[in-house]
Amino acid sequence: MINILIIGIFEGIFLAMLILTKKKKSVSDFILAVFFLAFAINIFLSYIEAYNRQNGFPYPWFIFTAAPFLLLHGPILWLYIKSLTDQYFRFKAIYLLNLIPFAGMILQHSIEIYSIPVNERIAYVLSETFKQSFTYPVFLLLIAFSQIVYFYFGLKLIVKYKGEIEGYFSQTIGIDLKWLNLGLKSWILLSVFVNSFFIIDLFVPIATFGLLQFLSFIIASVYLVFIGFYGIKQENLFLTKTIDVNLEKTLMHHPEGSPIKPLREDEKAFIQTLLDYMRLQKPYLQPEITLSMLSKELKVSSEYLSDIINTDLNKNFFDFINYYRVEEFKKQCKDLQNKNLNIIGIAYNCGFNSKATFNRVFKKVSGHTPSEYIERSQ
Repeated sequence: MINILIIGIFEGIFLAMLILTKKKKSVSDFILAVFFLAFAINIFLSYIEAYNRQNGFPYPWFIFTAAPFLLLHGPILWLYIKSLTDQYFRFKAIYLLNLIPFAGMILQHSIEIYSIPVNERIAYVLSETFKQSFTYPVFLLLIAFSQIVYFYFGLKLIVKYKGEIEGYFSQTIGIDLKWLNLGLKSWILLSVFVNSFFIIDLFVPIATFGLLQFLSFIIASVYLVFIGFYGIKQENLFLTKTIDVNLEKTLMHHPEGSPIKPLREDEKAFIQTLLDYMRLQKPYLQPEITLSMLSKELKVSSEYLSDIINTDLNKNFFDFINYYRVEEFKKQCKDLQNKNLNIIGIAYNCGFNSKATFNRVFKKVSGHTPSEYIERSQ
């Protein structure tokens, strides 16, 4: 049964090789490849430990070598997310501080486990007396909380990134890292589920350490398929698209309910120009319209346009453009020339290029689904 882990080993190596053989590789790709290789090494060491238990410990020097590598998963995946979501990402030496828990566990194992005679090491595993040591629950909790904490901060990076791209793009399908958001949330749930058994086992024995370890790596191997499937296809937005503005400046910084600053006369005039342009020229009909494209059409800087939309109109660029698309959809629904078009056909005429985005935005703007709106308006 432990041979199932071999699939996970080759899976990690195969995914890493696929990434490293891509023609155009980014820093994000290299980091993801390191993640897959670290995972493969971790599963390999787990396999050797399980093989040892079943076959009389032919490789005793591999005893307890798998656990420290669990402290690498969170930091490497967090760094991968950081490289995808930071517009000006550069690797910094300070990021190496995230390896301290891993190095600390290696050091502790070297002193308490790796340095003792082989026979004692084997007896230590078979008797599971290591569960009675002070360091075992400490590192158990460290591994559990390390993954949760790193993935939590990874989610925060994705949320911030989503706000940034919605301040610049009118369409975010394919660049919103939705798959990674879902992956992190599911990984947190799986981590809590798996690690709870190890923690419960501290107080009420429910299974051998070897069995719990084996099952946890089986689950990890399945999860690796998910990350690999989407990760290989994921491109770095900041390398594939030209963005001429610092996206952090496009984030909305006007808290809901806070007083709106008085408008200057020039700002009032520009807002009227902007609204007239949206009404007459209908730039929102361009599916790929961005903040930069609209600012060039209006002959102002991207930063200025973003500030007007965010602060004075109290919307981000994504919501601003898609509001007009929804209103255009409502008009075109009543146009007899569109009677042969279905809902999505009309939506595409209005600048949407994704059914999912259209349905989500329409519900947000109108409070109804497109189908409900059409039924009510007939």
